[in-house]
Amino acid sequence: MQADITTLQWGESDLAGSVTYHRTTPPSVAIDLHGGTLSLLPWENAYLKDARKTTQEDPATTLRSAARASADWVGHLLLTPLRLLSDEDDAAPGKKLFSSEPLPLDDLKAVNLTLSGELGSLLSTAVTANNLKFNGTLRDGQLALTGSSGDMNGGDGQIELSVDADTAPPVFKLRSTFKNVRGLTGRDTYPRSGFVSVDSRGQSEAEIAANVAGLVYLELGAGPFDYANSTLLTANIATTVFQTLIPGIDRTQSQLECGITLGLLQDGKGLTPYGFAARTNQANLLGHLKVDLRKETMEMSLDSRGRQGVGISVGSIFSNTIQIKGPLTNPGIVPDATGLAWRGWAAFMTGGLSVLGESLIKRVLASENPCTSIRELITRDLCPKNTLAASSPMVCPQAP
Repeated sequence: MQADITTLQWGESDLAGSVTYHRTTPPSVAIDLHGGTLSLLPWENAYLKDARKTTQEDPATTLRSAARASADWVGHLLLTPLRLLSDEDDAAPGKKLFSSEPLPLDDLKAVNLTLSGELGSLLSTAVTANNLKFNGTLRDGQLALTGSSGDMNGGDGQIELSVDADTAPPVFKLRSTFKNVRGLTGRDTYPRSGFVSVDSRGQSEAEIAANVAGLVYLELGAGPFDYANSTLLTANIATTVFQTLIPGIDRTQSQLECGITLGLLQDGKGLTPYGFAARTNQANLLGHLKVDLRKETMEMSLDSRGRQGVGISVGSIFSNTIQIKGPLTNPGIVPDATGLAWRGWAAFMTGGLSVLGESLIKRVLASENPCTSIRELITRDLCPKNTLAASSPMVCPQAP
């Protein structure tokens, strides 16, 4: 049975294409879209409304809960490359980040699906993407999906996602490259570019987080620096941190000139062996981050040094350090931060790759552009040794 879609409309969705259904075991569906607009807002608003309910669900709503859990997880996974260092609102303190409830992955075995075509636009509370092209298959619990957008929040991006629910435990792989993507909430901010390649396994969000391995690379471009909105910090903590690192930042419009970081992940643990560097119109910043996704904890240290140059007085030069530690959803500032506790973990995780020592940290902070210094270190030290990094022209432009 085949149906042509010429006037399918629902809210802001307006699709054109065809759907073919075969009554097999399991059922087989082929969807080919030729254009139009797909709005996810009705689904997102419905899930948000259901999530706010505090009453216990009865058995009649079990299917809806499973669908919501599955959609929420897929949404988080697909948007992970963009949510990193985004300017979205902070999460509620104390809330667990990863659910231990089993995902309804057996549902992937209930139908075989072929998806192909293109869309004029995709509307969501998280991202607006235009000029989308996509292909996907779902066969016997094995999902393979590729997609690209030529206009995604002002930039462009590509993604490859695969899920194998026919193994125990299920296996997940995500690979994405994005360039010049602006903030998810529409504020005037700096562009993000990056490369993400991770894989994992597990039956729940918590298990998947605990087993994740791979690489995350991010570059930040020039633009207004809304320092109070940081993914890993609540608004109050972020404000305190940056007002400590850069005295007077609350009295002037801060501008980000560049930012760069590379993170390695293994068995749910992640770190930035070369740190993350940023340069604003007032200071050079250098930090380090390590996270334990199994325990949902993090440790972060940040150093700042006031910029020197034309128009900057000697009296305005400063040098500050701050450390943050605690649960991912509600970390706090550690008083009297000392030492580089992350280095032992970094040496183990990187398999002998160089990590920033104290003398190099001082040189990077004092350099004309710390982003350039970290960029050179990644190219020299990581690219010749890490095949995953070398596979990305963004991470390793000179790699063969």
